[in-house]
Amino acid sequence: MQPKLQISDSARDYLVDLLYGRGVEAVRVFVDQPGTARAETCLAYCRPGEEVETDVTVQAGDLTLRLDKPSLPYLEGLDIDLNEIGGRNQLVMRAPNAKKPFNAQGREVEFERECLVKVVPAGDDLMVPKGAEAIITQALGASYTLLYHGNLIRIDGKDADAIGLSTNALEFEAREDGQIDEDHVWEALGMVYDPEIPVNVVSLGLVYKMTIDQAAQRVAVVMTLTAPGCGMGDVLVADVKRRLEEVPYVTSSHVELVFEPPWDRTMMSEEAQLETGMFF
Repeated sequence: MQPKLQISDSARDYLVDLLYGRGVEAVRVFVDQPGTARAETCLAYCRPGEEVETDVTVQAGDLTLRLDKPSLPYLEGLDIDLNEIGGRNQLVMRAPNAKKPFNAQGREVEFERECLVKVVPAGDDLMVPKGAEAIITQALGASYTLLYHGNLIRIDGKDADAIGLSTNALEFEAREDGQIDEDHVWEALGMVYDPEIPVNVVSLGLVYKMTIDQAAQRVAVVMTLTAPGCGMGDVLVADVKRRLEEVPYVTSSHVELVFEPPWDRTMMSEEAQLETGMFF
């Protein structure tokens, strides 16, 4: 996938002269913290030997651009121009999609490295080889669900680079009083999604109880599953614990999986019922 981008003749010539004067062959374009309010579109020298295997190369006349593959969706519509500011030339880059969260659902991907995944809903481990092809069926929260050889598999968000995507760690602004923010905890829990249903565990009503021990900097969660025999229970528990670790001042967590009372669809939020067609 190559994004549509525009570079003015003046910006291209400026960069060619700049690179030639430094003995550099190309520039590398990437987005730092893509899909967030802190996203920044960056240009960097790409000297011989500094190329990344997965970079996408774009030739604009005599200028060689190497585009960071995980940044490609966020570089769509990139415009590079040269303006005169205060009597000096200055490059101006506008990337309208850099700060927008990218929805990868429906995208065909190729595994760029061997990766351990979970088979849904059994929860069994499966090693997917480099070069394998799959289709993303769900790209929400802490993980991705893909269709692979007719089966659903789940890949952890921290392994997103295996399918050419950026990791999706949460970032919170820590409170000045050193306390765990309850809103941050619920936001973190809301980033954990059922691998088969496109709804997070909070909206599904799977979280029965959440308590914060500020003195011990510990969060305890009592939750359930949509079905007691679901093999993804341990995986979802691990997702919850990993997300809680991203909340400022949380040093430990405990997640208890229970099946009393049993879950039913009346525990879902109205929004979740409408989204899944289970509203009644």
